[in-house]
Amino acid sequence: MSTQVQTDLTPGRRKSSMVAGALATAFLTGISLIGSQAPAFADDGQPAKVADGTYESDQAVLDAMGKTDPVNPSESSMGYPAGLDKDKDGNVKAVTLADVKDKYDPEQAVKDAQAAATQYAADTKHSAPLRKSAKHLAEGWADPGSESQTKKPNGTEVRQNTKDGTLSGGLTAERYCNMSNKDPQSGSFGQAAPCMFVGKVDEKYPQRGASDGLTGEGKLTYKVTASVADEKSTTEGWEVGGKITPSISGNGASTGAEASFTYSYSSTSTTKVQSTRETDVEINVPQGKKGYLEGRANGATYTGYIVVRDLDTSTNQEHLIAIPARAYVQAPGSSSPVTWVKRLKGA
Repeated sequence: MSTQVQTDLTPGRRKSSMVAGALATAFLTGISLIGSQAPAFADDGQPAKVADGTYESDQAVLDAMGKTDPVNPSESSMGYPAGLDKDKDGNVKAVTLADVKDKYDPEQAVKDAQAAATQYAADTKHSAPLRKSAKHLAEGWADPGSESQTKKPNGTEVRQNTKDGTLSGGLTAERYCNMSNKDPQSGSFGQAAPCMFVGKVDEKYPQRGASDGLTGEGKLTYKVTASVADEKSTTEGWEVGGKITPSISGNGASTGAEASFTYSYSSTSTTKVQSTRETDVEINVPQGKKGYLEGRANGATYTGYIVVRDLDTSTNQEHLIAIPARAYVQAPGSSSPVTWVKRLKGA
């Protein structure tokens, strides 16, 4: 994989007859930064998290996790979300505008993305290049004093489908959003493409793996863990998330391949998720009950849009584009990827 983008990412004053298309050109000639790292060993992290007590209803589980790992009613994540909803083969599920617009108006989503980007840009805990990238999303690239000032967008361009994410020049939104300036000689070194996911909560603490269970009096014994593979840029780039793989072994354990899931970090997150060490879990099942163990992801799925600021170099015009999407976002204050919950139900 190439390691350099040769063109300055930020349009500015012209030194030649070139118009303000340097950033888009750089992305077109750039490369994707995002690559999976190997999962951390299970014994490198914290003990696997197990909820106190046993639970007989889904609502009781949600209420308990809401106290220990609260999630926000709306959320944002910088860059192209790693936690997009995927099928069992790992392909991104298409989300249509019809699926989203009644829950979240695209025009409002763009305003929310600009506000969240402004907040990110003002937070000094982030690197200067990424703060500038967030500012580009909120305000655009044009330098008011430049001869090459670009035209501002009129309204929002809304795509009909998650997979309809092709931008100016034929570049996909995924590739565009996963690019960054990697030329250390450039004044824009480390800046990333101005993209952000914004969404409203859809499903809190989705189930991610469960045992088969036991009916009648007895004891269930399990060993549980979860490994985390982070995806992040090799230089600066957005910290976008990665993949979590929960694991259960013991009485009738059957997590299945579908238990693995991808996640995105909240743009306000200060805590990073860690792999967990193996932990023993016991469930005492009374007569007349069925007992089993389930894994619950410490976060929520959000329905919304990937908001992208694009630059059409043929017209020298900026566009704010909203692409319907559904993504899982890690609870911003939680370092544990999964909570294991002891469940009891009527036999």
